[in-house]
Amino acid sequence: MGLALALTDAMGLKEHEPTIEHLVDLVVAVQTVRSSLTAGRARSRLYPDGILLPQPPHLAAGGMAIFKARQRMSEILRILPGSSLVVVPSDRDLAAPELAHGLEESFGGGGYTALQRAALLQLAWDHVSSALDAREATFEAHASGGMPNWRGWLRRNFADYNEVANAVLGQLDLPMPKIDLSGIRAAPIAARRTVTPPAAGKP
Repeated sequence: MGLALALTDAMGLKEHEPTIEHLVDLVVAVQTVRSSLTAGRARSRLYPDGILLPQPPHLAAGGMAIFKARQRMSEILRILPGSSLVVVPSDRDLAAPELAHGLEESFGGGGYTALQRAALLQLAWDHVSSALDAREATFEAHASGGMPNWRGWLRRNFADYNEVANAVLGQLDLPMPKIDLSGIRAAPIAARRTVTPPAAGKP
């Protein structure tokens, strides 16, 4: 989001309505995770060994929200600067005497030198269009067990199934059986499926 905001200024897009809508999408994603962290800290639990831990349901919800939002956030950062992201000059190009003047005319302006604007664009490229981006996306998808692990963690740690369901029954003006959904937390989590590569020489 910080890169998107900086590029919005650098590219002169502060009054461009589609860009503003993209920024709002980023703010929603970031604030969702911030809210999860704040709630987790506010409802922290002090364990007997002196460790203070945020409540897992809040952290799991925030973790899954950013998993879902990450691809869209990267896409927005690719869209926002337009074709400048693809044709941004390198530092070597900007330092070449035969290119410097033309590049300054093309990439400078609006309070930014060509070097300054190029630096921001190169930083964005590193984050969302490079091999680094691909590696980071793959690493994040697997480092913590991926989405199945987060979903299982939330399912086991969400303690309010019965309370929420029975609160609904309390709104009805007739006797109702008490709901017990404890089995949702206790049910085993399916093991992640792994693919075994074929033996050498076999298709």
